Amino acid sequence: MSMKIKHLFMAKKWEIAGSLLLLAVFVAPVLSLAGSETKIYVDDDASGTMDGSSSNPYDTIGKALSHADENTEVHIRKGTYKENIEIPKGVEVYGSDEDDVTIKADDDNDPVVKMNHKTKINKVTIRDGKYGITVGKDDRASIIKCIIKKNDKDGIIIRPADTNDKYIVNISESEIKDNGRAGIYSEKRKLSLIENSIIDNDSDGVDLEAGAEAWIKGNKIKNNNGSGLKLTLDKSEIWTKSNTYYGNDHEGLEVNAYGEAGRIDIRKSKFYKNDRYGIAKIQRGEFASSIWDGFTVQSDVIFWENKIGIISNIIKL
Repeated sequence: MSMKIKHLFMAKKWEIAGSLLLLAVFVAPVLSLAGSETKIYVDDDASGTMDGSSSNPYDTIGKALSHADENTEVHIRKGTYKENIEIPKGVEVYGSDEDDVTIKADDDNDPVVKMNHKTKINKVTIRDGKYGITVGKDDRASIIKCIIKKNDKDGIIIRPADTNDKYIVNISESEIKDNGRAGIYSEKRKLSLIENSIIDNDSDGVDLEAGAEAWIKGNKIKNNNGSGLKLTLDKSEIWTKSNTYYGNDHEGLEVNAYGEAGRIDIRKSKFYKNDRYGIAKIQRGEFASSIWDGFTVQSDVIFWENKIGIISNIIKL
């Protein structure tokens, strides 16, 4: 199999996998609601008898989670909940709507939400913590239709794991904005970032470390104070499609290379009005420039009005 055919095959594999994952985002909650054994309810206006039932909900999310075992769903009604929470393994948290349910840090020196293995959070606003959400080492998690904003450091920080489906982190249809550092920062692991708005963060919009495997599709990455998307070529396998990179203070996309082979593919995306390059290639060390053969920009990518240029030559640092 030629390298070109192999790369196209890998891109199609990721696209199919990403589409199936997005389908699961919509289907899985329906199936879960139909088959779950345990549901616990939360209402910040609750008083009197509280047992977590629909008619007698708990008044804090923390109380609900303390009674939640694996395969439990926690359903949160409209309100503002001033607390820091940790979601136990296998528990799913559902807000009634991301505009109606807010979790605001009680202790701003801690993350607002800590996610453990096989956890999910859906339709919640998360704000004012040290971090918005942390995903632990070797933990699989899904963050869906959430707003993560105004946290002191990263909106979402993801610790490392092996790059296989068992530990994948899915972030979809969420708004990640106005955080004090990156919108999303991840160490090496497998990720799916689909249809998010990542805007106005004080550092990079998204920052993925070396060795990441990722499918990045349909995101709007705008007006971040660093680069819109920062990637490392070394040992990474990253496929991107249909993203918009607009108005970022550095590059739309910054790709760093330290000397090891990897694969990054950019397809069907728009880069415009970024303050430096649309795409910058940064080589950090002395090694053969052939390492950049693993980085490709397809002909369907559009550039306009990036202040320094479209795609940089190799910048050696």
